[in-house]
Amino acid sequence: MDPDHNVDSMPQDVPVGFERLLASFDWFNVEDWWNRWVSHGGVTLARHHWSAPVVDGWIAFVGLPLLSRVELALHQGECVVLGVSALPGCGKSTLCSWVKSASQHLGWPVEHLSLDDFYWPAEQLEKSMRGNPWSVPRALPGSHDIDGLVQSLATWKETGLITAPRFDKSLRNGRGDRCGSSSSRPKVVLIEGWFLGVSPLPSIETEILEGLSEHELAWRSRAVSLLADYQQVWTLLDDLWHLRAVRNDQSSRWKQQQLATLEHQSGVGYRSSDLADFNRMVLAALPPSWLRMLPLSSAVIDLTESRDVREIHVMDRQLSASSSSATG
Repeated sequence: MDPDHNVDSMPQDVPVGFERLLASFDWFNVEDWWNRWVSHGGVTLARHHWSAPVVDGWIAFVGLPLLSRVELALHQGECVVLGVSALPGCGKSTLCSWVKSASQHLGWPVEHLSLDDFYWPAEQLEKSMRGNPWSVPRALPGSHDIDGLVQSLATWKETGLITAPRFDKSLRNGRGDRCGSSSSRPKVVLIEGWFLGVSPLPSIETEILEGLSEHELAWRSRAVSLLADYQQVWTLLDDLWHLRAVRNDQSSRWKQQQLATLEHQSGVGYRSSDLADFNRMVLAALPPSWLRMLPLSSAVIDLTESRDVREIHVMDRQLSASSSSATG
């Protein structure tokens, strides 16, 4: 917790656009919204469930608003899929895991899935990634069982039960493999991924060609082609939040911090050359503008290099509350 901060008061430096984001949930008074969350613990809510160090501002301006969005979805009375997209290392998995834990604390039926959970089993995963110029073991379009993901969501919407595989990145000396599965009966499913919601956009020719080797160009073309298969998943999203880096290369430092945490927790580390290859893949595999402009996003949260919230943009697509107001 931030030193000398009164847990009953909102952190300072409220980002531009924050009030508009809350208004999209039918919370038109920031103080009322904040006091409501203080009654549930505020920035201390499920605090021990954060798997990495977190500052109060991240909880106040990202975590709690996402919980409010979950609550709005619960008021709809239907199965709702909320997406969170962000570059690797941003903290999206940690965020969504905390939202699930906080929701359980509040008695809300919420599940958290990642595109990563639907990586192919080891043999198929190796086949799908073989020969890529960055030598990454996963993460590219084509490394996921999209039909399996679509079927899991379809079965959930039909029966109320969602079953999904789980993927452990520490297995096979860090190459990863599936590790069991999970089943639950949520009303809201959070799903996250580093290129979740990415769709083809008109691109400047130099963006496609500049600085890429022939091998990289061939694999970018392959990734762009395979991205079409993912659009069927994007159409199932009822809402999409985009945690957007000011610059795409910020992901490199974030990923390094994330891997340091993984090594501390699991004992599995990355070689510096592997990390460099992964970071290069993030910058080269898809046109950078596609990762910055997600047509389906309703809320875009711009992040500084230190992962502070700089500004929030609420897009026209943002869903508003139903007749059952989130304010009760």
